[in-house]
Amino acid sequence: MSITARSDDDGDIAAASGRQSGEEVSLEIAAQLEEDIVFGRLHPRERLIEEEIASRFTAKRHVVRQALIELERLGLVNRVRNRGAVVRLYSEAEVEDINAVRELLESHAASLIKLPMPEAAIAELEAIQGRHGQAIEAEDRRGVFRSNIAFHQALFAHCGNAALIEAINSFAQKSHAYRSIFVNDKDYLQWAASAHREMIAAIRTQNRDELIALCRGHLAPAKNHYIEMYRTRFT
Repeated sequence: MSITARSDDDGDIAAASGRQSGEEVSLEIAAQLEEDIVFGRLHPRERLIEEEIASRFTAKRHVVRQALIELERLGLVNRVRNRGAVVRLYSEAEVEDINAVRELLESHAASLIKLPMPEAAIAELEAIQGRHGQAIEAEDRRGVFRSNIAFHQALFAHCGNAALIEAINSFAQKSHAYRSIFVNDKDYLQWAASAHREMIAAIRTQNRDELIALCRGHLAPAKNHYIEMYRTRFT
């Protein structure tokens, strides 16, 4: 698939580029390319050609280069000598390792969340999950992706440990490279939404053990399905 395939937001980025700094534009380009990876428009091992990206977003080469550096920092691409940037293909062992760390971080964060949680905080989680559910029904992939991120960020923000929150966000970002396999799987998305609602219910009933178990179990399906796919396609 060509990197020049456009999405609805390409024109918005190009139009806004004259009003933003180079750093702001590079971050927006990185966010759009991240979605292309998550939504399967860009595939593992596919090259990201600077000239084509610059043309697509009407951006300067150094701005595109910064966007690719950001994607490398996030663990979504590799920059390979004599090939440039390519979409990262995580190995089975790497995915297992990322998932193991995420389980440790997120279950620990769940153990630190103060219960009872303020009603306003619970209402915020319910509102975000409401948007997530609506996006699933509307088959709004971007809405599903962004509201899912927002839900988990809002949840773990209540653990009270800024360094832990930063680590959770970092490892969650790495997982975007292998979670794309479920982007069109409505059964999985509805299961994930149901798990979010169960997390909220556990918070309401102050059932910490249930909340921890739900956070831990939430990660396994994407990891297991990716490994199955990896064994079929890449080994």
